Amino acid sequence: MSTTPIPTDNPVTSNGLTSQSIAWLSSTHPTNIKPDEVHLCLLCTNDLLSSLKKIDFAEMLSLEEQEKAAKLRNAERRSLYNAGRIGLRMLIHAYTDCPIQEIQFAYGTNGKPELVEGSGQLQFNYSVSSGHVLYAFSITRELGVDLEIHPRNVNVKGLSRRILSPIERELFNQLKPSRHNSAMLDYWTRKEAYGKLLGVGIRYNMKQTTLIGDKDSTHWCTMVSGLFEKMKQQGVDRKVCGVQIGLPIPGSASLMYNVPDIQRPHPNIRAYRWSMN
Repeated sequence: MSTTPIPTDNPVTSNGLTSQSIAWLSSTHPTNIKPDEVHLCLLCTNDLLSSLKKIDFAEMLSLEEQEKAAKLRNAERRSLYNAGRIGLRMLIHAYTDCPIQEIQFAYGTNGKPELVEGSGQLQFNYSVSSGHVLYAFSITRELGVDLEIHPRNVNVKGLSRRILSPIERELFNQLKPSRHNSAMLDYWTRKEAYGKLLGVGIRYNMKQTTLIGDKDSTHWCTMVSGLFEKMKQQGVDRKVCGVQIGLPIPGSASLMYNVPDIQRPHPNIRAYRWSMN
């Protein structure tokens, strides 16, 4: 069911913060995942939906997912949600061999999804933005991932006051004004990926969390603190790390992960552009 991965063009830089250069491979679906790997998979939702025109979404989505989609009055958002969930089920099936219709999700206190027993052992997270979905998978690490497709203009001054810690704001102000918009999107993906890793999304005081110590560094680590003290006691590692991802299309993306082995804080990352052809 898979093809030999073929390297795509080099990642497109966002002209914001420094991103890790990653070789994105073209494949019909990812290969088997190794214990210390994290797989990223980028999907164009229009490609997916076009390939499924003759398939009833009800055959691939749970009743709960169908009901949630029906509540989205905006057709574009509804389409993006459907594609994101269907793609997620198809990829989980590829990794675990669990039939798509039998994949079941459980949700943590703050809504973070995970697989129930019997649906396979796989950690995952995903993010949707402007017709694209970025998935992250691992068998050993908790994950959080966020994607923002460019171009997108943001309220730089407002977000600076809202999400940047004093250290981050100082470093941000050292950037050229021409880089402020894209850099702020980079910062935002770091903050949201951190919240998604811990299961709280954007519902936390982002200014209290510093996710950058050097504007030219692609990787960073931080200690879980503040509101997340209870989560540490429930098994979330005190130390979490992340990386700014270089994408093969214009955009910002960040990946966060826990550190089950202090000697290996960062996993090996393999990245795929999922083709429906």
